[in-house]
Amino acid sequence: MSNIVDLEKLFHRSKDRIRDLGEVFTPDSYVEEMLNLLAKDKRGLWSDEEIAFFEPCSGHGNIVLPIYKRRLEGIFKKVVSQGKQSEAAWYAVANALNTLWAIDIDAKNIENCRSRILSATLDFLKSKLDVKSDYSLISKKKVFFAHLLSAIKWHIDENETLSALSRPETARARANLTKSGAKWCSQNGHQSLDFDLTWANFYQSCEASKTIPLEYERSIRFIESIISGKLRGFEDFEFAKAVIQINKPQDTTRKPSRSLSVGA
Repeated sequence: MSNIVDLEKLFHRSKDRIRDLGEVFTPDSYVEEMLNLLAKDKRGLWSDEEIAFFEPCSGHGNIVLPIYKRRLEGIFKKVVSQGKQSEAAWYAVANALNTLWAIDIDAKNIENCRSRILSATLDFLKSKLDVKSDYSLISKKKVFFAHLLSAIKWHIDENETLSALSRPETARARANLTKSGAKWCSQNGHQSLDFDLTWANFYQSCEASKTIPLEYERSIRFIESIISGKLRGFEDFEFAKAVIQINKPQDTTRKPSRSLSVGA
């Protein structure tokens, strides 16, 4: 029994959270084994843009993150092989995120998951483009990063799985199958998932009606504010504040600006 690790000593998951939210930590090695099994005999799985990945109980992103990283590399290599080196990294980010969905019932988990996806994105782009700082990267592509932040918030969101995947007439009954689901649904109502309504599709529909999404407008203002160093408010962008390092452009090693809780 000496090899048993008490996870409560390593992670923030208390017995109360495990009981109330059903959270169970998934070790990284297990995740990698599962993803290897998923990809077995499926050539091109990680580069296939017709496939979307959905994590119904994302926790802090322990499964979402390695899926996203594999997608980034798979799509990047495919685009490079097509002779489109200059746009490969940007294209990989846009399309990996456009085909990734994750929800969780806990707002803190969602914030942490968003932070980890953003951090992985910045590291990926800086590595592929040989850029040394977040400032150099973001300041030259403000529109891209405004869309990136909007897409992260759009595709990784707080929701209750059983009701989100149900029809309106059965959503409440499905949510009531768990205490946490019943509580969440009573407070937030039924928020159905539409996997066809990606951030890209939503933005294009707004363009067609000659409108600009409020989410995009907030994202572009946040980008401009953080670049200028005059950042105030933007509570809904805490996930980005925890990751983006504008004040230290010379530092190529990412260091968390604050500790991120670890979850399922």
